Amino acid sequence: MKFKALCCSLALFLLAASSMPAYAWGCEGHQIVALIAMKHLQPQVAGQVNAILAAAPVNSALRRYCRNLGLAPIADAATWADDYRAEQPDTGPLHYVNIPLNVTRDKYDVSQMCQSGCVIDAINKYVQQLKTSRDAAARGQALRFVIHLVGDIHQPLHDEDNSDEGGNCVPVAFEDEAPRLTSAQREDYFPNLHSVWDTGLLESLLDDHDMTVEEFADFIDIRYHSRAARWNVGQPIDWAWEGHDAAATAYRALPAFIPREPENKVASCADNHIGKRLADLHIDLGARYDDVSHPIVEEQLAKAGVRLATLLNSALGSSR
Repeated sequence: MKFKALCCSLALFLLAASSMPAYAWGCEGHQIVALIAMKHLQPQVAGQVNAILAAAPVNSALRRYCRNLGLAPIADAATWADDYRAEQPDTGPLHYVNIPLNVTRDKYDVSQMCQSGCVIDAINKYVQQLKTSRDAAARGQALRFVIHLVGDIHQPLHDEDNSDEGGNCVPVAFEDEAPRLTSAQREDYFPNLHSVWDTGLLESLLDDHDMTVEEFADFIDIRYHSRAARWNVGQPIDWAWEGHDAAATAYRALPAFIPREPENKVASCADNHIGKRLADLHIDLGARYDDVSHPIVEEQLAKAGVRLATLLNSALGSSR
């Protein structure tokens, strides 16, 4: 399967590049979010996006994991923050927010999870920088971060944690590939629940529809067009809680019960041995899990694209 080849390569890349949780949506997902956003940009804002990116080109020495497929500049920019993260691991916390899986919004203050940086604060910070900075390099970096992080916050497992590194410590079998131990020291397994949500589910959707990223962006933009106006509301904190709710669904839909863990900050799956414990459950994701997860993946990608365009239109539009 195409998923296996992609994810095996991605896993090796991530293990070599960083010990942080895996990268949301992979290459294709971030490109799809950017391509959807492009359809909703005001014409003059689209021109500004291209100009800002051109004025601050990516360092040619930076290792780019995702191939440039001749897509629009905004789509190539969408994956830059993951490459930059491999070189600057301290930016890792900007890609997610570890809201405990068992809490609700009315009883939890997310700000305590953002004291060392999180995706909510990072989006707000870089949108402001994009609005106010007159430095070409700073604006280019801010724009690339915004494009990427809006995608990240819409990946449900980047908005939750069950003392399992956002599902990275949940070994699962996916598309006939059994989880295997990839690091005995860290007790990492692959595939795991997070990697499946990052890349596996989307890859299976692209395979099912036999579509390129451009075709799939067109497809889900049309499919969810009637809902777009309702999504042009809220702030990053609202989107994080929305993703958190979707993550709770992702766990409930598993064919085995995952207990809610005590709220502990873990640096690896070995800290609480959760990976080994959950490996004994032999969780095998099948067609029933696809039925629940595929619509969530589609809708979250569509939401991310629409909301990214709204942020950029507001930050760069003539009405500001």
